[in-house]
Formats: sequence, structure tokens, C-alpha cells
Amino acid sequence: MDQLQFYVTVRSPYSYLALDRVVALAEKHQLELVLKPVYPLAIRLPAFFDAGHPALLTYLRRDAERVAQMQGILFSWPMPDPIVQDLATSEIATEQPHIRRLSRLLVAACDMGQGVQAYRAMSRLLFRERGDWSAAGALEGAMRRAGCDWAYLCTHIKENPETCDRILSANSTDLERAGHWGTPSLVFGDQLFFGQDRIEMCDWFLGQTS
Repeated sequence: MDQLQFYVTVRSPYSYLALDRVVALAEKHQLELVLKPVYPLAIRLPAFFDAGHPALLTYLRRDAERVAQMQGILFSWPMPDPIVQDLATSEIATEQPHIRRLSRLLVAACDMGQGVQAYRAMSRLLFRERGDWSAAGALEGAMRRAGCDWAYLCTHIKENPETCDRILSANSTDLERAGHWGTPSLVFGDQLFFGQDRIEMCDWFLGQTS
């Protein structure tokens, strides 16, 4: 079975908004959907925000909300933000406990073949459920309900944080080699489609190749 690679970040609202459409796309064209998590740009390229326009984050927030409304997808902003960042100044904190743990958990789930279901559970908890996603038991409950082996995931990231980070870095390198740096991105063979607004184009292209 041919593969459709799906690059996501835990913080990206667009990755969450794309998920169900990408799953349906892979099923329609009988492709194996391979989740490829990477760290957000705030971790990979923090200077990106230094050079960006002050209105960037404000615009992205409004745009993501519009996409959710247009697609009829339940949506809310994560509380707390997985990235510790001053949204007024774009300054990114040195210590990032949330995003590192979440991203490593996703890598561990991918290693078990549970990447898509783990990402669905995690992203819905962050972007769909209202309330404190970091509250005791919230993430564990969501992952367990999705059928993920929570005990294994926690043990794996505790014992292998460097390995998880190497995989996240390797995925970033693969994404850049494919032709982009942002998420969500879809890669099929030598073709890359960046952004949730390119899912229909990917569908069209896959139809041409079948």
C-alpha cells in the first residue's frame, strides 16, 4: 500500500482542523496514512517570530476560527497554550515543558502504530474541549479512551527523551527535503501539499495518479 505522509505539530490549529479530512482522503485513495510529528516553529525556528510582523499571531487566530466555522468543526483555543510564549511580544520562553512532553508522547504513539489515533485524541483535547487540558488525568483519559497504551507511552518518553527528539528532528529534516517547513503538510511520493487549504488539491492529484 502506498503511503501518504502527514506532517503535524501539536500546537498547530490547522493540523487539528485538517485531521479528519486527511484521514478521509487516505481512506478514499486506499493509502497508508503515516503521521510525522515535528516540533512547532516556535521550538525549531524561534527567530521566525522575531522577524515576523506583530499582527501575525492575531491574524492566525482569526483565520483558524474562520476555517473551523466554514468546515463546521468544533474549535476552541488550548488552555494553557502548549507553547509558553508572550503573544503580545512573540517572545518564546526557554523552558517548554508542555510541548516537549506532548510531542514526545506523539512520537512514542507513532512508534507503536497508534500515531493517528493518539493525535486525534490529543488535538481534540487541546482544540475542541473547553477547559484546562493539562489538568490531572485529562490527557491520560483522552489517550486511554482512544485505545492508546498510556503506561507504555509515559515510560517510553521518560526513558528515551533524546531518541524522541531525534525522531522529531529527523521528521523536520524530511519535511524540508520534501520542499517545505510548515504544518500541516502532506507528502505523496515527490509531491508536497502545504496547508489545510491544499487537501482538495492533494485529492485531485491522487485522482490523476490512480
